[in-house]
Amino acid sequence: MSTPEDRAGALAGTRVVELGTGIESSFAARVLGDYGAEVIKVETPDGDPLRRLGLGPHTSAEQAEVLFDYLNWNKSSVSLPATSTAELTRLVRSADIVIQRHGAWDAAAYGVDLGAERERRPRLVVAAVSDFGSGGPYEGRDASDLVLHAVSGIMQISGTSDRPPLKPGLRQSRYCAGLNLAYVALAARLQAIRTGLGAFADLSTLECLSSELVLNEAHYAFLGAVQGRRPREQDPLAGEPLPVEDGWVSLQTSGLLNVDRLAELFDDERFREERFASSEQRTEHARELLEILGEHLSTRKSAEFFTEAGTKGYLAGFVQTAGDLLNCAHLRARQVFHTVGRPQTGRGRVELPASLAALSRTPMRVRRSAPTIGEHTASVMSALHEEAAPDEAPGPDHGPLTGMRVLDLSTVFAVPYMSALMADLGAEVIKVEAPGRLDQTRTMFGRPYFDNDPGVDWWNRSATFQVVNRGKRSITLDLGQPEGRELLKRLVRDSDVLLDNFTPRVLPKWGLTYDDLVAINPRLVMLSNTGYGSTGPWSSFRAQGTTLEATMGLTEYTGYAGGPPSKFGQSYPDFLACWAGIGAVLAALISRETTDEGQWIDLGMYQLGAAVIPEALIAEQVQGATVSRAGNQDLDALFSGVFESSDADRWIAVSAPDADALRRLAAVAECEPVPAALERAMTSWCHARERDVAVETLISAGVQAGAVNDARDLLTDPQLAARGFYEWVEVEALPQPRPVIGRPFRWQSNGAGSWQPQIRAGGPRYAEGNAELLGRGLGLTADQMASLDRQGVIASRPAQHAHQHGPMDLAALLESRELVQLDPDYAADLARLWKRQSRRTAHDPVPQGTTDERC
Repeated sequence: MSTPEDRAGALAGTRVVELGTGIESSFAARVLGDYGAEVIKVETPDGDPLRRLGLGPHTSAEQAEVLFDYLNWNKSSVSLPATSTAELTRLVRSADIVIQRHGAWDAAAYGVDLGAERERRPRLVVAAVSDFGSGGPYEGRDASDLVLHAVSGIMQISGTSDRPPLKPGLRQSRYCAGLNLAYVALAARLQAIRTGLGAFADLSTLECLSSELVLNEAHYAFLGAVQGRRPREQDPLAGEPLPVEDGWVSLQTSGLLNVDRLAELFDDERFREERFASSEQRTEHARELLEILGEHLSTRKSAEFFTEAGTKGYLAGFVQTAGDLLNCAHLRARQVFHTVGRPQTGRGRVELPASLAALSRTPMRVRRSAPTIGEHTASVMSALHEEAAPDEAPGPDHGPLTGMRVLDLSTVFAVPYMSALMADLGAEVIKVEAPGRLDQTRTMFGRPYFDNDPGVDWWNRSATFQVVNRGKRSITLDLGQPEGRELLKRLVRDSDVLLDNFTPRVLPKWGLTYDDLVAINPRLVMLSNTGYGSTGPWSSFRAQGTTLEATMGLTEYTGYAGGPPSKFGQSYPDFLACWAGIGAVLAALISRETTDEGQWIDLGMYQLGAAVIPEALIAEQVQGATVSRAGNQDLDALFSGVFESSDADRWIAVSAPDADALRRLAAVAECEPVPAALERAMTSWCHARERDVAVETLISAGVQAGAVNDARDLLTDPQLAARGFYEWVEVEALPQPRPVIGRPFRWQSNGAGSWQPQIRAGGPRYAEGNAELLGRGLGLTADQMASLDRQGVIASRPAQHAHQHGPMDLAALLESRELVQLDPDYAADLARLWKRQSRRTAHDPVPQGTTDERC
């Protein structure tokens, strides 16, 4: 019997051609290679500029080589000069997927028309990425990591309200876009396999980042509230790093872990006092609570405290460095790292993360090291046929997941958002909810309620729930009872995918492991998402985004220069898991098309952190390399920063990647092109101008710049509007549609295909699918349904319905600056935006289907 290591990857037999240069496209193509695809990287004779990128403008050759290794293992290299139009055309005609970054050395630069190639070969998939996407007024602009995080809205909610907005550390925008580009390419490939029609998917890095704002945007779209940065004095139990003897730890409460339990952890009854009972009260009494925590934490070691708290079931994290990650016993146990031979380094080797998820039948593997320039030109080109075989006639016009059923047993963000995207891609998604415990996006994370009115059924009025559970049906099953488990198994028989985020001990206790379920349905693809994965010494530890952010190493490299580590955004690890997880599911479904076998995906969120901070891991291992907390300094810039305009708390992000950019910026600011002079001059120059006027002046001068946008800015942003990023969704109990974050890509099916991904409905009412899906679907009679209801196996109302969740205290939130503004005219503003969108849709009924002339 073959072992998992002997088996072909999920994408065995798929050929990927990678064009252009950029971390996003290179990382995405490498991920496809890790899944088993044959990836051919096209370079000029001088080589991909990524070979020289490294850790920034002053990088060493060794640092650049190691980063290139990370982005390009599992690939072949074909070197073609810019005049090689015919040769590249032949190569493209041999491909199943073309991955490219628009710009230098993309297909157009070689004179190759990918649009014509898609017409010629309807099965071809083209997945392209650029900073702002094709189409719209920002098309063709380049932006730095800093500027993208500013314009996306992430920085508006990162940092503290008494200081400037804060950029996430290192190059997060590039790796976020890479994960998205990989899953989008896989979705289009699955569609091509199932229907004979591939697609062109055009991804925007800006929109990838804005997709993380599911809480932030819901506040404005359903309440008119504009969120700000955290107050300087905030709830100490909201995940922000807390000092200990040798570093920092993180503690978080949740709907499942009340603050009262800290009295047991610390043996201190003061944690039970009423003044600490809610997040609002803890914010009001933050100094007192910090003093009490300091008494207990000041003599504790961070790793020891984390282990103790995690073993006892608390939501805890500790701030780890790259060095800590490299020495982490848990990551070692899960075989996360791959060793790259680099004898020039002080350690004689470099270890880099190589596993996003564990697939039981087709594991991700590093099969070959990164290629030298043109290493495989002769062998690849000589093997090409003059003409690829013509595609078969296409089948039905539908999406990649049309006709597939997904059972979603998960709660909160990562996996629910994953299944929401699967619904957008055509799947029937059934959300299985517990009669005795509500999804936290209906409760504590559910607020704001529509127009801040809980109504009589507050559990159906959550704004956040609408975003991460759109397009689904809701049923209720108590899986703790045998009858509930039997009903789930009956649903599994006719399902394609099952998703869960229970801790690893739960499903074995219920007899619902993959081994149990695959016996019922051998084609089932099952993904289990946990904080730390199903194996390893930390596998039983609870986790949520903010505590994971610290333990992942992300927090160590984020923070104001000279200050402590800081969390950023809202639950960033959940989105990494969402994007990596949907990619793994799609890869498994592609594999199933040829093998007729499903498999289990073990997704541990913790290990994804290392995958997006390779620069820090390289700096830890390569002599002479350093990266540190640098506030708003772009890793790839000679000068960058965020400056306040004449409008209070309205900020401008500026970045100069090279000497020419420094001179252009200095000409605008009328100063010497050196960082110290620019810092002083830009502070004065921006403060004398309105934000939007200053940004346009800088962009017109050829400077990379952008506004730090808030939620309202994003809804009115002309680029996002032109690309149809927000979709207007009918929501029950509201008089007009509301804008909901869509997907960060445009999609155009090949040939005559007209199918489009879209939000097909709002979030479901609790248990609204019981009668149809359990009653008629499973053949249960009315008497049987009533009996199950009496037993609590199913429910039409949640057991918590008597616990009234009131409206948000908007005055207190405004005073704390957690909300920076409450727009009294937001309903009228939304009505105007809706009318504008309606007129636009009437002229362009499928706004995401426009063709990029370059593809």
